[in-house]
Amino acid sequence: MLSGQLFPAGRIGKAHGIRGELVLVPDVDMPAPLPAEIFLRPAQGGTPRPYTVTQSRQHHGTFIVALEGVEDRNAAETLRSHAVLLPAEAFPSDEPPLASLPGIRVFTPDGNSGERELGRIASAERPAGQTIWSIISEDGNEILFPAVQEFILSLDTEKGEARIAPPPGLLELYLS
Repeated sequence: MLSGQLFPAGRIGKAHGIRGELVLVPDVDMPAPLPAEIFLRPAQGGTPRPYTVTQSRQHHGTFIVALEGVEDRNAAETLRSHAVLLPAEAFPSDEPPLASLPGIRVFTPDGNSGERELGRIASAERPAGQTIWSIISEDGNEILFPAVQEFILSLDTEKGEARIAPPPGLLELYLS
């Protein structure tokens, strides 16, 4: 799955203490423990730079992270607001990172042994542990789709296509 690609996973918050530790604020479900290497990209953009994680622990919905070469509070403060990127391999193999989903074309069965394009995924979020896709239909309607295994027939992030079987009545709520 998407080997070698980097996906946004959070951002660096404030420094934690005086020994160079950082607060990593996740935007997605982060794997715990963190991978041995993470990538940071300045908030203004630019090329992501790899950092070796020497220590990490979860703390009140965030991670406290120590990075090789970041030895004191001043060095940690220079990384504040940097985007945190993780390689695809850091995420569970049965679920792609949410950041890989926007733009994917979504298809549904049309009842005539064929299928029709419903729209494209605009965003994916995981409030309260449930993944929700925001699909924008071809006529501009937003469809909030519960992305659970029983409703997803196939998902191919490399091809940029998903095939779904929404629960009865869901599409009628949004498209009528």
